[in-house]
Amino acid sequence: MTPEIKKLNFEYFVSRLLEWYGEVYCDQSNDLSKIKVLKLLFFTSAVGANTESDGLLDIFDDFYAMPYGPVESEIYDSLGDLLRYRITKESTTSKNNIDFNNDSIEKARIDEAIEKLKRVNPQLIKMNPFDLVELSHMWSCWSMVYDYALNNNQYSHKIPNELIKAENKIFTLNQVSYEF
Repeated sequence: MTPEIKKLNFEYFVSRLLEWYGEVYCDQSNDLSKIKVLKLLFFTSAVGANTESDGLLDIFDDFYAMPYGPVESEIYDSLGDLLRYRITKESTTSKNNIDFNNDSIEKARIDEAIEKLKRVNPQLIKMNPFDLVELSHMWSCWSMVYDYALNNNQYSHKIPNELIKAENKIFTLNQVSYEF
C-alpha cells in the first residue's frame, strides 16, 4: 500500500472517530488529540487481529513501541500533511470536505473494526489520552518491545505484527484481557 493510500485510510478512520465522538457527545468540540487518535488507531487496528486475521494490521502496519505506547510511525510522520483534518495536542478539526469515494479506501474493514471496538468497550472514546496511554502500556507486546528498545539505548522499536496478533488484548483499565 502506498503512503498516500494509507493516509487516505487513516483520514477515513478519523472521520469515523469523529462520528463515534458525535454519537456520545452532541457538540462540535472534541478532545481527539494526537495522542488519543493514535492510541485509538492502535486499538482499532488490533481489535480484530489474531492468528487467523490481520485485523487492520495490513493497512496500519508500522507500529513502534514508544514512550506513550504503540504508535503507527508512518501515520505519525504524516499528521502534518493530512488533507482533510488538523490533529493537534488538543483536538481534531476539519480543514475541508474531501469525499472518501476512492476504491482504495478500506471503508468496510475500518467500519467493522470500529464497530467491534465499540462493542468491546464503548467508553474508549470517552477516555482521556493518558488513560489510553496507560491502557496501551498494559499490552505485553508494547512492554516487551519497549523494554528491548531501552535495553539497547533506544526510545522506540518496531513491534512485529505477529506479537500484536498473539496478544491477550486489553481494552479496559480494570480488565485483565480480552480474547476473541
